[in-house]
Amino acid sequence: MNADRTTRRVLMVMPGPALVRAAVAAGFEVWAMADAVFLAPKLLQRAGVEPHRLLPGGLTDPVALRALLEHTADAYGIDQLLYAEGEVRDMLCPVLGAEDAGRVAARAHDVVRDLSRKLGGPVGVLPGAAALRRLHEQGGYPGPHLGGQMTAGHRVRVRTLTIDGMHLVADIAVREAETARTTSPTEAEWAGIRATVRALLDLAGYEHGSVQTEVVLAPNGCHVVGVTS
Repeated sequence: MNADRTTRRVLMVMPGPALVRAAVAAGFEVWAMADAVFLAPKLLQRAGVEPHRLLPGGLTDPVALRALLEHTADAYGIDQLLYAEGEVRDMLCPVLGAEDAGRVAARAHDVVRDLSRKLGGPVGVLPGAAALRRLHEQGGYPGPHLGGQMTAGHRVRVRTLTIDGMHLVADIAVREAETARTTSPTEAEWAGIRATVRALLDLAGYEHGSVQTEVVLAPNGCHVVGVTS
């Protein structure tokens, strides 16, 4: 965890309910902006956002989005802005289509990133897979396992929220199961997956943002097969 910065209040832009629950459970004061066309505000209330901290807004107008975020950050002393471009793109896709969803999500990301810099907050950058492999090889790190011979196993998706270098596991679920194995992962294996993902983010020096990691749970350990922000 980054000892140089203490975050208490976060403003999340179009967060999924799992990210909200993770932030609230960790004790952060959460504000959230939701475009009702793509994300039902009630879902965020059920996840723990107090009604007076739930901001109606539009994602498709970058100028209006910036004005709303700036006003909220200034009025309530927000410490960090949080935005998961990949997750937002997935929300927009059924309504806008893949191309337009990608364009809108990217424009919103530019707004959040620029405003985060102006507010003096961190901007999370995740190295690509090649850079992560180099770090792994150079450091002789015993895990997480990147590359190498892959064996069959449960394919698990892990969504994490990182604030000041603290990695919160917001959601973890099996996406595909090995046909030869009918049982779900054990508690020890779930713990190993969480530890693997946190170790990967520590290895990357990731301090801020949301990441989705794809892991294969194989007999010889957890293999990280994909990381996206």
